[in-house]
Amino acid sequence: MPLLPQPSPPAFIAPAPARYAEAETALLEALDWGWAQPADPNLKGPAALDYRWLQAAASFEPGHGLPANPYAGGAATREAKALRSLLQAPPEQVPNRLKALTQHQGGTSLALWRWGQRRVQEGAFPPPLRRAWEDRLLVARPGILRGYALRHALCWALAEQDEARLAAIRVRAGQDAAETIQGFQRLFGLLGGPSPDLRLWSLPGLDYRDVRLDQLGASRIWIHPAEAGPLPVLPAGTVWIIPSPSGSQDEREASLTGTALTEGQALAQRLRATGRSAHFAPSSRAFEQVGLMWFPILIELDSRGYLSSVRMGDAGPRQP
Repeated sequence: MPLLPQPSPPAFIAPAPARYAEAETALLEALDWGWAQPADPNLKGPAALDYRWLQAAASFEPGHGLPANPYAGGAATREAKALRSLLQAPPEQVPNRLKALTQHQGGTSLALWRWGQRRVQEGAFPPPLRRAWEDRLLVARPGILRGYALRHALCWALAEQDEARLAAIRVRAGQDAAETIQGFQRLFGLLGGPSPDLRLWSLPGLDYRDVRLDQLGASRIWIHPAEAGPLPVLPAGTVWIIPSPSGSQDEREASLTGTALTEGQALAQRLRATGRSAHFAPSSRAFEQVGLMWFPILIELDSRGYLSSVRMGDAGPRQP
């Protein structure tokens, strides 16, 4: 999840595209936003089968069956069968099956992404296997899946403080990923040193100050939006920074205005009602400048108050 995303558009069903490439993009975008799958594009011939395979991958829930193979023969059905075999293979067979898998179809890469992401979350992939899975997707099509894999690989390289892995990702991902990788390089550069100053507003008081993370009075910093429902329970020694949903505030401003003011006031009211405290970060740019780009984020400080670890995005814990 991006650090300071724009509010999600309302759910809708996209109109039916005319060609497979357009249909593939529309379905993946709907999946990314949590929308219903687009209307059937009424494709013909092999393109219709490829789209049915993509639909099967999009509906596939790891641990609950396999994506249905729509093909009747040829290279595409061999690829689909190999993918289905991989998804249910014993752990000791997975590395060789992964290495042998072809990924000519978008549905194959999508199912591989959804399955591997769940396996990593469950702690079922040792690091070498996780990296091999990421590497297969870093060169897969379509491009949106390469983006997912890039984010995943970089977040884990940062969490493990593995600079060799960062260099390998840079080579494999190519020039198109240079800007994203630079953000992670900035975070690597902060490890072992003091945090930069950030402009934060206290909650519920809404007083601002420029402060380093070690000046917040905790050794663990949890950065995550205030979602609907009960507020998270923070372990001892943990402070919560709540990013603005819009991220619209100029990082140099000393007063909340416009959308950021409305957001801050709503958060203040919510925390005051529950007797809780936190900090409000109204500017997305301030965080992006140091490379903090995806939720959840857990930063841990050492005894000097220096950054000892940053776990972000796909490598971040689901709870504080």
